[in-house]
Amino acid sequence: MRRFRLSPRLVLRIDAVSNASLAALFLAASWDGLFEFFGLPLPQPAWYAQLLGAALVAIAVLEWRLAGTAAARATASAVAVGSALAAGILVAWLAAGKSGADSHGIVVLWSAAAFLALAAALHVLALSRGGS
Repeated sequence: MRRFRLSPRLVLRIDAVSNASLAALFLAASWDGLFEFFGLPLPQPAWYAQLLGAALVAIAVLEWRLAGTAAARATASAVAVGSALAAGILVAWLAAGKSGADSHGIVVLWSAAAFLALAAALHVLALSRGGS
């Protein structure tokens, strides 16, 4: 049986898809019904979130294009730091009880924080094993 290998290339590609998905949510920040569906506070003004969505699109494109290249390790390191920082920020706001989300949204945000922490850990794990 062939052993599954968690390569930095695979982790970057998975992270690119997750960042693109999150970008879609932020780009739709003026769609109040979407945020209400997830129980999340409405971004005010919406263009702040839309700018973040645009930046996440750029990061997702870079991750996808650089996966498997010589720049993959540096990209994965940077993305791991960003994911860990984002997870920490979410946890701090949630722990303080100041997320502005309803009970459903709090579950969504805790899940997002856990996913971001996992993504950071997977980048570190894949990097520690070497390869591209």
